[in-house]
Amino acid sequence: MLALSHALQKKVYLITMQRSVVNIFISIIFASILAFGNELGELVGRALECNPSILAQRAVAEQFQAQHREVLEFLDPTLFASGGYGSQLRGLPLSPTGYTRVGAEDTLEAQAGVLVPIKGGAYFSAGGVTRRWFHPNDYHDPFYQHLLGVNLQVPLWRDRGFALLGYRQRAALAAYQASLDRLRGMAQMVRHEVEQAYINACSARNAYQITQGATMRFERLNTEARELADLKTIPEYQFTETVRDLQNGREDEEMARNAQATALVTLAAAVGTCEPLPGLQCTPEEFLAAAAEAELPDFTLTVEDAMELRGEPCALRNEQEQAQAQNEQMLEEHRDQVNLNVGVNWMDDSRRGPFSSSYESAPQNWGGEAMVVWTRPLDYTGTEARAAQYQARLDQLEALLEAQRIAIAADLRTTQLRLETAQARLELVNAGVDAARQTVAAEQERFKLGEGNSHAVLEAQKNLTAILLRQNAATAELLRALSDYNFACGYPEE
Repeated sequence: MLALSHALQKKVYLITMQRSVVNIFISIIFASILAFGNELGELVGRALECNPSILAQRAVAEQFQAQHREVLEFLDPTLFASGGYGSQLRGLPLSPTGYTRVGAEDTLEAQAGVLVPIKGGAYFSAGGVTRRWFHPNDYHDPFYQHLLGVNLQVPLWRDRGFALLGYRQRAALAAYQASLDRLRGMAQMVRHEVEQAYINACSARNAYQITQGATMRFERLNTEARELADLKTIPEYQFTETVRDLQNGREDEEMARNAQATALVTLAAAVGTCEPLPGLQCTPEEFLAAAAEAELPDFTLTVEDAMELRGEPCALRNEQEQAQAQNEQMLEEHRDQVNLNVGVNWMDDSRRGPFSSSYESAPQNWGGEAMVVWTRPLDYTGTEARAAQYQARLDQLEALLEAQRIAIAADLRTTQLRLETAQARLELVNAGVDAARQTVAAEQERFKLGEGNSHAVLEAQKNLTAILLRQNAATAELLRALSDYNFACGYPEE
């Protein structure tokens, strides 16, 4: 039991250190792994400091920490003191809990004592009582009695070495550790949500700027077509076609503007604030560069490695430890109770006063006792039911862990496939952007020279807008997949 106590103390120290690390993990500002500079890192850091979900989980961890300290109240000493007078004492069959009677009839008495649980696995008590007897023949010659003694009780079988306290400490410690793991898991989840919302906001902002550029190109073409139609260089219907596509482009621009505003609201909610966020500092060029500079991971991280880094699987494993400790506690309570009781006392009578002695020491002044006491219930219905409950809890946690293992394995595989596809897709789209720009320039030049028509220019402009939007979508998909993969791995760089 002493070895177990030392091991628990060491584990408490390690968990306290880990809690400090978790607090640092939550309070620092992350450096973004997605090459966005400091903006994403600042948003993640702000979320980890003020997001209500993290604050709530941190409060849960503090509750379990306090519950772990609460277990140690078992070792708190207990003081007792009483005083009173009794006459014509009559015992009742039932009294309230904690009801204390006068020890002897026709006495005025005061008593006090202390009960101290000893960490090695014993209960020590010391106390004393002094009485003033009131007897019809003693009014002129009062009689006093004093009693002092110490007792020691040692559990020999059930709860030997305070084994039950050790199991309760193990269970409370595992529950506290599980709450810290869930705090870590919540921080990972919030970080992932902020990263995803930030990528979506950057993508929506870029899409808005792309539609703005398309509208500006439509407006220039519309102006040129109007001038050429007035000069009778082109038919009137070519001008009408540019007006139609200009209005369509303005509609697309309005939809993109709303999508950008919505994405910023979603980002603010992920950070954990109702206040609107300022415009993003990340430029479209930096957004594209982040995807271009992103290096695919080597995909060597195993499922078991990821489960060691993710908060929820670690929490489930600690809950297994908690249920195992509770189950072992029930098995300990299933044992018969065998106690060794040893006591020594001294009693003296005096007629000199309440705090005086007869100044005589005789063998009859001293007393003592030694006894072995065995007790057990006729049945262990409650204990066996609780043990079955904890065993079922262990089976449940094992199934939940397997579900986590399957989900993480699927996440690792699907995000790997998404990363490979997104990178290949982005390379293909990038190769077509320059060609689309050159086509627009060539068709515009032909239109000005009268060799082409507005329809060809409009189609070239639509194709350019479409491929720019595909480039933006492919960039966002690559970065989202990279963020999903890092989340599935449990952020091994941390």
